Amino acid sequence: MDADLLFIPLNSVQWKECSSHGFIKPSKQEGATSKQNIQAYTPALIEEILNFKYVDQNDLLLIIIDPIRVQVPIKNVLNDIFPNNAEQKFIKSKRYSVVHLQGEISIDAVIDRIPIKRSKDGFFHVHIQTVD
Repeated sequence: MDADLLFIPLNSVQWKECSSHGFIKPSKQEGATSKQNIQAYTPALIEEILNFKYVDQNDLLLIIIDPIRVQVPIKNVLNDIFPNNAEQKFIKSKRYSVVHLQGEISIDAVIDRIPIKRSKDGFFHVHIQTVD
């Protein structure tokens, strides 16, 4: 795993549920028969993902995960991502390298959560600066 941090966008209701249970679990996808994964994103992609996939959201919590604290397998996978907004279904998917966390992860892996809102220009802006 090359990324020092991973990001999981959640709304406040999803975060309250996760924090009350003590873990983040994979979302249930209809018709899915394979093992469920939590989709996380690297710093290089998070802003683009937010502005493409989360077109139906005005504010989110950006959950920051330390991959070293994750106790489940982590796998990079190329995924077709669609916007969440049902009205935007005519938009074609885009293929991204997504990080799959293969199972439930403890809240102990969360190192921060940052509320983010769309700016006046209608986009989420996330600027990540890492220090080596």
